[in-house]
Amino acid sequence: MAKAIDTNFGSYEKFRAQLMAATIATEASGWGVVGYLPSTGKLMVLQCENHQKLTAWGIQPILVLDVFEHAYYLKYQNRRNEYVTQLFSIINWDNAAMRLQAAMPSRATV
Repeated sequence: MAKAIDTNFGSYEKFRAQLMAATIATEASGWGVVGYLPSTGKLMVLQCENHQKLTAWGIQPILVLDVFEHAYYLKYQNRRNEYVTQLFSIINWDNAAMRLQAAMPSRATV
């Protein structure tokens, strides 16, 4: 997963900044998504608003950050930025790596 992030985004810091920006900017309810697009063999970051807007056809979700209000309101109220920042401390990177590996053809390189 680390190699794929470096290859597709340049560094973990750039990846994190892009994912955080997309997730925080999700209008109303939705998710920040890291997905694998088989047609290009690349990871991409996108927003998914209201279950379907701003998505990409054919993408396979690898990591999803929930920013529906129910996910954070009790602890963070309207502090979405703080909530998204804290999500990075609990991401299950092993699970994300397994999802990426399952999505990729066995002959593909990242």
